[in-house]
Amino acid sequence: MKTIQWLLIALIGLLGCSKSTPDPVAGEDTKATLNGQGWSGISTAWKNPSDSCGTNTINLTIQNKLAYPKARLRAPAICAGYCGDQSLSFTRIPLAVGVYALSTHQPCSASPNQVGVSFTTLIGGDIIRDQYQPDLTRTATIKITRYDPQSGEMEGTFEVMLLRDTRRQLTSDAAETVHFQNGSFKTKLP
Repeated sequence: MKTIQWLLIALIGLLGCSKSTPDPVAGEDTKATLNGQGWSGISTAWKNPSDSCGTNTINLTIQNKLAYPKARLRAPAICAGYCGDQSLSFTRIPLAVGVYALSTHQPCSASPNQVGVSFTTLIGGDIIRDQYQPDLTRTATIKITRYDPQSGEMEGTFEVMLLRDTRRQLTSDAAETVHFQNGSFKTKLP
């Protein structure tokens, strides 16, 4: 009996010390490094028929529902487990293979080769906690590496540094800058 107890203790010890692997998130189709840490999300692409400037373009939003948003410097005091969503949005991406400069979301008169980008952290999925705009002193791009008009599939890469907009909220526990590196996505138009 003592031998069985020792074997069970040894087995539990081995399992307790083994390196755990993260659970895969169903449907993740976007990966990047955010402020030096792995980041991933689920993309949604759509055309905006009411945007007269957006013909032959799509919008793309990548949502991340990590238990602890990596854009935060520390967990909010009221956070217990789930702390909110993160949303990286691109507007007016041309439906063509190419490299496009990232900028703030632009009005109609803007250059057709500029794609708008922003990043927000959300509470409850729809209340903006912190909002970020691109650092215009840095080069930021989205590169469409594949677009199939028949299937509506699009793939690409992105890199961008964004600054926290302090006009809404002067103090926050959010990082002042968020830097997406080595970003890649694969999406499909509805």
